[in-house]
Amino acid sequence: MTNSTDDAAATETGRPGLLRVEAPSDIPLARHVAEHRAELESALLRHGAVLLRGFAEADSDHLSEVVRAFSGEPLAYGERSSPRSEVSTGVYTSTDYPAQHAIQMHNESSYTNTWPLHLYFLCQQPPAEGGETPIADSRALLATLSDRTRELFRERGWMYVRNIGGGLGLSVRDVFQTEDMTEIEAYCRRNGIQVTRVDDDRLRLSARRDAIRTHPRSGAEVWFNHISFFNVFSMDEEIRTGLLELYGENFLPTHTYFGDGSPIPAEVIAEILDAYRRNSIVFPWQRGDLLIVDNMLMSHGRRPYRGARQIRVSMAQPVHRDR
Repeated sequence: MTNSTDDAAATETGRPGLLRVEAPSDIPLARHVAEHRAELESALLRHGAVLLRGFAEADSDHLSEVVRAFSGEPLAYGERSSPRSEVSTGVYTSTDYPAQHAIQMHNESSYTNTWPLHLYFLCQQPPAEGGETPIADSRALLATLSDRTRELFRERGWMYVRNIGGGLGLSVRDVFQTEDMTEIEAYCRRNGIQVTRVDDDRLRLSARRDAIRTHPRSGAEVWFNHISFFNVFSMDEEIRTGLLELYGENFLPTHTYFGDGSPIPAEVIAEILDAYRRNSIVFPWQRGDLLIVDNMLMSHGRRPYRGARQIRVSMAQPVHRDR
């Protein structure tokens, strides 16, 4: 296994970042991962992400093999917050979101009670321009925030509110993979979600979550949440103003508050976004690249792009809130 720390890992905060692993193109990914599993696990815990580059090109079926070799069975994408298509069992398109827009930094499914520890991003077609998947160390993010912001969220946690259905964003079926209210209400009770039926095809969901969590293997404290991702103040002013005028705060697709329901000031959201920016690691995709991410140690996003872009995504190793 040939290792080198990627040049793009030099962030403003100076933490070790992405580890790049290069190999001859005739070595299958799944075989390499199986043979070097212990080394890769150690590297992933230290760096938070490992980029495998220069291996034999892989498709969705090969990605499933890699996931099983390193992490076990791929997970289904549940309690969804972004549009995706399932390509094969446990393998999805990356978020189906217009190319001209960025996707804010976040930790996958951090608003749920159970989330994946490992994420996989396989590049089958790099775009002509842009389309990078920035990552940012969740340990460094926590350290970058001001003492006051850290303690506010440590004490209060955070709360999200989602309005789903009614033709805005994801439908009820998209989110829960069912429209059966008995099933949905039972799921919400099990997962600490308050659900309110607004009308025949709209639901309002809300839940309180911790903003800072402890990594189950390293014991490190990490900034792990969707606080800025779901917050209206993370949007461009024109979009934010339009949504507020059209729906009002109570019916926004998503918004976030402190865990006690009080508003999060816009300047706090700006501070969080700046912390992501300062800690971001960016690299251009190459065909055949596989990025393995520890979802609790690294957040991720997407930059705007031009041209066809095909990134396949898989998730594995469930972590439960109470463990």
